Amino acid sequence: MPYLKIQTNLPLSKKAERNVLKDASALVARELNKPEDFVMVAAQPDTPMMFAGTDDPVAFLELKAIGLPVRKTKQLSRTLCGLINEHLGIRPERVYVKFIDVRRGMWGWKGDTF
Repeated sequence: MPYLKIQTNLPLSKKAERNVLKDASALVARELNKPEDFVMVAAQPDTPMMFAGTDDPVAFLELKAIGLPVRKTKQLSRTLCGLINEHLGIRPERVYVKFIDVRRGMWGWKGDTF
């Protein structure tokens, strides 16, 4: 049930998009100790974005999960920023990460909720 959305103002080739999604999926599963079968990751490249007054390469990430532990957000931020830097070349100071802990009854799946 973890969901990670990656928005960036950079265009991505299909290969680069697939690589970042694949590595992000494995990273989220590992860091949250969840089966990767339940992890969903999306990329939204080439999004008009500006940060600190410039349109230099930038990324905004949203990680939503049921029971997302606050004690893990610093490590998750560090790890996700590293992933973005490795795959997209965007410096960590140009990446925002928003963490959202979702209540079990507010997440649907298979026509039901968790």
